[in-house]
Amino acid sequence: MSWLRVVSTEFMKLRRTRITWVLGLLYAVGPLMLGFMMVVLKNPELGQRMGLLSAKAQLTIGAADWPTYLMIVGFLFVGGIIVLGIAQAFVFGREYVEGTAKNMLTLPLGRGVFVAAKLTVTAVWFLIMAALVYGEAILIGLLIGLPGFQGRMLTANAVVAARLCLQVLLLGSVPAWIAVATRGYLAPLGLSILFLLVGDLFAHTGWGPWFPWAIPLMSAGAAGPDAPVPGAGSMLVLVFTFIAGAVAAWATLDRVDNTQ
Repeated sequence: MSWLRVVSTEFMKLRRTRITWVLGLLYAVGPLMLGFMMVVLKNPELGQRMGLLSAKAQLTIGAADWPTYLMIVGFLFVGGIIVLGIAQAFVFGREYVEGTAKNMLTLPLGRGVFVAAKLTVTAVWFLIMAALVYGEAILIGLLIGLPGFQGRMLTANAVVAARLCLQVLLLGSVPAWIAVATRGYLAPLGLSILFLLVGDLFAHTGWGPWFPWAIPLMSAGAAGPDAPVPGAGSMLVLVFTFIAGAVAAWATLDRVDNTQ
């Protein structure tokens, strides 16, 4: 099956590059920073020795307990919008940066096969990183000894984390299309950051449930307790966004010739 062959090839490319480890390590810094802030909150005397850091932690996080900690952990998956954007920029844009696009385009395979295979590979790559980061965050919370731990709470939070990962993945076809359209790395990475910032703006308005990049933020609770919870309509928006991005990537790739 041609799709499986392309997927296997793409995984082989990732195995032979350092970006997989570098991006994974950068993503893993998030739980460490969150854990450090929790330690400061849990130990006021340490916060006093650090001056304003304790006050900043109280303002941005609140209490040092499991409910608060797990809520903030959800923001790590929202940040996955940028992480996935980097992955898409690399997998889709490297063909042009490294000059191998002309070789890929001469293969006797439909262009849609390459788009589907690359989207599959980046999805698996992101899910592996997200699972490891989530496990790291839970382990850090246990090591810190945060109060208020409950098994049911952890189960419910795992469901929320899975939903956030799905929402982020449904946004992933857009940076893939941008990488193909611009034939490089920088545009998909820069626009992923921009979309996240604009999403944060829309999350605090009535248009939040209908703007794709605001939906994960609202699902994670970043818009505040009074903000509406994204429902089935928001999921349809995300599904449409994924389909539109994937079709645009295929259409763009299908129009180019092997000299590009």
